[in-house]
Amino acid sequence: MKAANLELWIPYGETEIPVRVPDDNFYRILEPAKPIGTRDAPTIIEEALENPIRGLFLKDVVKPGNSAGIVIDPIVPAIARDEAAKVLRSHLTALGIDNVRVFMRKRMSNVVLGGEDLKIIDPSRASFAELGKTSAGTSVELDPDLAACEVKINVGLVMPHFASGFTGGPEAVLPGASSIHSIAKNRSLLTKGFPTSSSSPDNQVLSDSLEACKLAGPFYSLCFMPDGMGGVTSAFAGELESVFREAVLRYHEVHSPKIERKLDIVIVSAGSLLGGDLYHAIRAVSNVLGAVRREGTIILVAECSKGIGDSSFLEYARRFPERKELSTELRHRFKLGGHVNLFLQEALEKCRVQLVSILPELFVRDSFGLKPSQTASEAVQKAIRVEGKESKILIVPKGDFTVPVMES
Repeated sequence: MKAANLELWIPYGETEIPVRVPDDNFYRILEPAKPIGTRDAPTIIEEALENPIRGLFLKDVVKPGNSAGIVIDPIVPAIARDEAAKVLRSHLTALGIDNVRVFMRKRMSNVVLGGEDLKIIDPSRASFAELGKTSAGTSVELDPDLAACEVKINVGLVMPHFASGFTGGPEAVLPGASSIHSIAKNRSLLTKGFPTSSSSPDNQVLSDSLEACKLAGPFYSLCFMPDGMGGVTSAFAGELESVFREAVLRYHEVHSPKIERKLDIVIVSAGSLLGGDLYHAIRAVSNVLGAVRREGTIILVAECSKGIGDSSFLEYARRFPERKELSTELRHRFKLGGHVNLFLQEALEKCRVQLVSILPELFVRDSFGLKPSQTASEAVQKAIRVEGKESKILIVPKGDFTVPVMES
């Protein structure tokens, strides 16, 4: 008798694709909890500003006549981004500040049109103001117009990140408003090791970025909590580091579901946020590494409609197929892009990674050491053949977002 299959649809770029999992192998599907009652962005922002962390209000950090700069992370959903700028402007005007500029880092994935008072910061162009060095030796080079602002405000979104553990805090400054030279030096710290988990305290990249913020700061911060559906559910306001710590704590409560065991097979979708190219999609693997047993299989579902996404990423993959060689090269001649190769090679030493994408199979296998599959269901069949008939499968449809953790 043929075993029954469970058919589920998971995000694939801007669409969804089906994945069939045999009933006997299915373990669980981890979806973000549906938000209870939705509140609009202006309400969420006002509530955060009225109830700041440790009682630090916006009025406590400004003086009438000051110049203010608002740095917005481009990953903040557009509606929350626009409302934050609007609400903060009106609060600043009420406090006697009319000179307000908005800054945003240039990103490939979400291009924003610049208005008269919006400055797009391109890390590889222009001159930067040098503010000093961190204890790790990172020269902090900040956008000069932002450096000149007397009041600095950060608008961020807390999300897991393979290099810094989480966004939503110090990356407003580094990488958000810094030169390519500062960013490369900060990311080169990854050659000493990646964070063991998104909440690990031994994160050198994060410590370095926090130090950079202190050299550039102080910063007032407004940080949003995402809902997993492309919107936001809440926000935190106050001093940057306190807000960041609180947001990360809340993130774990909301988006880190507990699992009872490590799985043989984990299916993870990179979604539309990370799944546009391989360079970003690989990062979804870091969110589920803790959920797969050693030498198990991760099936990464990422359409990669924009291709590889970074030329250095491809160049390093071809030149240094072995982790030791790559690690040595990056320690001596670090180049951005290479740190993502290093992460991928470390992941491949722990488990197998299958990729379901539109990229040419030969390319995926020969350049990156990934096992290609045309469909998610085909990938499941291949994984069961390798991991055994008894293997259990966990499905994470919002892999850019969900961080499963083992029950302690």
